[in-house]
Amino acid sequence: MPTDPMTRRLALQAALGLLAGSAAAEAGLPQFRTARYQFIELDPVEPMMPLSLQGLDGKPAIARPVPGKVNLVYLWATWCPVCRITLPRFERQLGDFRARDVEIVSISTDERELAHVRDYLKRLGVKRLPVLYDRAGKALAAAGAGQPLSTAEGLPAIYVTDRRGGVRGYMLGEADWASPQAMALLDHVARL
Repeated sequence: MPTDPMTRRLALQAALGLLAGSAAAEAGLPQFRTARYQFIELDPVEPMMPLSLQGLDGKPAIARPVPGKVNLVYLWATWCPVCRITLPRFERQLGDFRARDVEIVSISTDERELAHVRDYLKRLGVKRLPVLYDRAGKALAAAGAGQPLSTAEGLPAIYVTDRRGGVRGYMLGEADWASPQAMALLDHVARL
């Protein structure tokens, strides 16, 4: 340790700065919250397991994060009032998200028939948004503990995956995923 008081103080400040910098790097994801909900960061990060579902055409489809992209995985149902707002919003924002290398994977966990889900989306004007169907959330439930996605806390739920498919966290309820706070979160996840 230097003996000169000024040099000692500078050395101590530099050391504290290094500690503060490493603590900030480990602080986690930027906060994103609404009046009622906040984004919950998951630790440890677990990969989203592929789910065997159905497409809107009734054919088998696999739900999985798009490799190399940040993904918003939106779990919803036709009875959910918030979903009536969020689905058309995602439809309108789809191009903006894709321009930022963010993909949206939406999964209907509806208990009603697939035809009901298709009619519901048609009434909302949702045509381009990728939508898959998991009747009553059975595929999610069957995946069990190996799948970090869940509807146990309620719907809607939106999960964020990193570019490698690791689930970084989730948020319940309505949120503006195009807000500056949400974009800061997504941009941070894109750099991980």
